[in-house]
Amino acid sequence: MIEHSAGSGKTNTIAWLAHILASLHDDANRNIFSNIIIVTDRIIVDRQLQDAVTQIEHKSGQLKVMDDDCKSEDLANALRGNTKIIVTTIHKFFYILENNLLGRLKDKTFAVLIDEAHSSTEGTLMQAVTTVLSGSNEDDEEDRTIEDKISEEIQKSGKQPNVSMIAFTATPKPSTIQLFGVLNENGKKGAFDLYSMRQAIEEGYILNVLDNYVTWKTYFHLNKAIEEDPEMQSITAKRKIARFIDLHDTNISQKVEIIIEHFRHNVAHCLDGKAKAMVVTSSREAAVKYKKEFERYIAAHGYTNIHALVAFSGKITIDGDTYSEESMNNISEEELRKEFDRSYYQVLLVANKYQTGFDQPKLVAMYIDKKLKGVAAVQTLSRLNRIYPPYDKRTFVLDFKNEYEDIKKAFAPYYESTELFETISPHDIRDLDTAIDGYDILNEEDIEAFNNYLYLTKRSSKDKSKMWSLLDNALQKIKTKPLAEQIAIRTTIRRFLKVYCFIIQATAYENISLHKRYNYLSYLIKEIDVSGGGNDFDIADKITVSSFVQKQTSVNKVAEIEAKYEVKIQKPKPAMPEVEQLKMLSVIIEEINAQYGVNYEKDVATKSALQIRDLLLKDERLKASAKSNSLADFRFAYEDSVSDALVNGYEQNVDFYTLLLGNAEIRERITNVFMEEIYRILRGEK
Repeated sequence: MIEHSAGSGKTNTIAWLAHILASLHDDANRNIFSNIIIVTDRIIVDRQLQDAVTQIEHKSGQLKVMDDDCKSEDLANALRGNTKIIVTTIHKFFYILENNLLGRLKDKTFAVLIDEAHSSTEGTLMQAVTTVLSGSNEDDEEDRTIEDKISEEIQKSGKQPNVSMIAFTATPKPSTIQLFGVLNENGKKGAFDLYSMRQAIEEGYILNVLDNYVTWKTYFHLNKAIEEDPEMQSITAKRKIARFIDLHDTNISQKVEIIIEHFRHNVAHCLDGKAKAMVVTSSREAAVKYKKEFERYIAAHGYTNIHALVAFSGKITIDGDTYSEESMNNISEEELRKEFDRSYYQVLLVANKYQTGFDQPKLVAMYIDKKLKGVAAVQTLSRLNRIYPPYDKRTFVLDFKNEYEDIKKAFAPYYESTELFETISPHDIRDLDTAIDGYDILNEEDIEAFNNYLYLTKRSSKDKSKMWSLLDNALQKIKTKPLAEQIAIRTTIRRFLKVYCFIIQATAYENISLHKRYNYLSYLIKEIDVSGGGNDFDIADKITVSSFVQKQTSVNKVAEIEAKYEVKIQKPKPAMPEVEQLKMLSVIIEEINAQYGVNYEKDVATKSALQIRDLLLKDERLKASAKSNSLADFRFAYEDSVSDALVNGYEQNVDFYTLLLGNAEIRERITNVFMEEIYRILRGEK
């Protein structure tokens, strides 16, 4: 694993490494690698990466880029041929397997350079890469038992003797570190080579986007729009209300005014008038509404020096009208990057697009109207960090949805070095396996019979029909469960499939019966449909919202970020049914108004928070944890004790404690204020 901070030349590093490995020879002057394969998880191969590789001098015919016009057969042919460097998406390997395009590749050696090793490189897609490159085994096919075939399948899922993997990432997840990391002098896994965010900032290759970070919050007041007071599922209703608020015309129009005027007065003059901005919206519908409101506001004020493009995938229908990125921009998707780079357009409105892999050094400002967590926060904000010589560029972030401390916490694992102190192992899947058994939906004879059909060299239509009936036995049992339990079953199966697939890649674990269950469940999960039920109700005709106010809540300068960070893989746990509590609509509205309408009185909130602190200081279990653990490890015991303290002190302030128990974000923000202080006190430190 190579940890290489975003924006500091990772693409060029990959291109040069591919060039060096392609010309690497052993003592006998033989090529060490038959092919160099550069893999990306994007649907369309990153054009910036293509350009970087092709700009380095290569002999004619030695480079093949598998762009969106190429088929999986083209990749299979390139792997069997003499093409030295192949650039492709990771998805094409999966289609090679699906369409039985495997060739005899055992005698070839491969270096695989993975650009941005994330979730797709820990599941079935990465499994497809190693299986394809390890080569097929077509000898004595009739003599091989199902167990033989499964054993080979498992072995091909992990590390292969003829394949060298080099994974590049700016934001390594714990699972990425376990899969690709190397042991360091502390006996913990980490990067083989590191070019950290801190070093890149100090050396002037990227900017610190956490400097000049301003947060805002939206306040409003909800009312019922109907005379009745219907009972509703509380969690679902609150989610629908949150979306209603997000897309409300007044809310968006106020934010557009703030964004445009901030850009005009603070950003437009930067980089000699070349500065650009990105607005990160929460959905495609939000992006469409932002685009329309941008155009309305600009026309109403007669502005001629600010224009916006919108970016989202596919088409969306709103109030009977269908919108697409191309129809709203009047330019093709392929031309958008070039058009945005030109002087006419200053703002790019995005919805789940251009938040990764987008390199535009003229980006000076980012306006965020979307909840961002973890890796997504780092990747999105890192679009801003490019320098733009010879200008002394500075960045601006206006965030309507996230707290600065949460964003800072998201950056902490990637600021300097990241070590993995707790890995995942085969026994960690036991709870999931037991939970699936507990649902009483599987029959071992069905699983065995299903695998017998699955590993047939050729399957007739009758065989396929029988396989479906074996799946249908489990499906019918699932359909008899309450909707909440059906959702929990589907989630637990998904976790099982993900963890098992990861384990057979990261370890030498081999369990034939568990693999048969994995095969059966991987087909079953595609058939489980839990749509509909009690979630099918509209909220827009039942509520009204008024008194929208956008308030600036904080202005933040350069953040001090923890230099060294230890992470652990979250242990997989069975999903619990989400308990929907039926509440009157008026009660749901009161709870939301309490959070976003009128704030709790400061003295009441402060008093209640201090009561929590006092309860935690009396917790003997927490005291023992503080004395025997580092602050990082103490955090886990602290979070458990906070929950206990809220329950124990519930009657002291029912409303305030109910809010904290029901909202993890607010709970963490308040209780984390005391964590380090409590840790020091319990350890007897000053």
